[in-house]
Amino acid sequence: MNRAPFTIAVLLGIAGLIPFLAGLAVIVTDPTRAPLATTVMIDYGACILAFLGAVHWGFALEPGGVVPEARLNNQRLLFGVLPALVGWLALLVLSLAQAPRLAIAILIAGFFATIVAETVGRGRDIVPGNYLALRWAISIVVLAVLIVALFIEAVGMRQG
Repeated sequence: MNRAPFTIAVLLGIAGLIPFLAGLAVIVTDPTRAPLATTVMIDYGACILAFLGAVHWGFALEPGGVVPEARLNNQRLLFGVLPALVGWLALLVLSLAQAPRLAIAILIAGFFATIVAETVGRGRDIVPGNYLALRWAISIVVLAVLIVALFIEAVGMRQG
């Protein structure tokens, strides 16, 4: 990646953490608004998972591709859809089953699986190293926030 766009990507990646951190702050400090904050955080997490998959469509469809092998780019296209489907499943569980704990757990699994798959992709030289470093830094924060939110939801700390 060119240095200037990567710097912007880092800043925007950090800014993308704000909804997660703000949601957790509300969950921790305002039990009366915690259910809404939890829903908003799940909604945002599903959107971000879709975005993470879409990045791999960009890699695969880039002129010349990051990798010349069509088979690897086809795998990238498939991988590009899977995080969005996991996010959609979390939204279904939240909406239809009214199960925020399960929805958060699904998001945790989705974010974890995505970073693991990208790490494997880096080992196969199909994911740029600086992108993976940024993703790990952001994913650690996102996973920590979701795990804390799940813990609070599970132990009922948010009950007013």
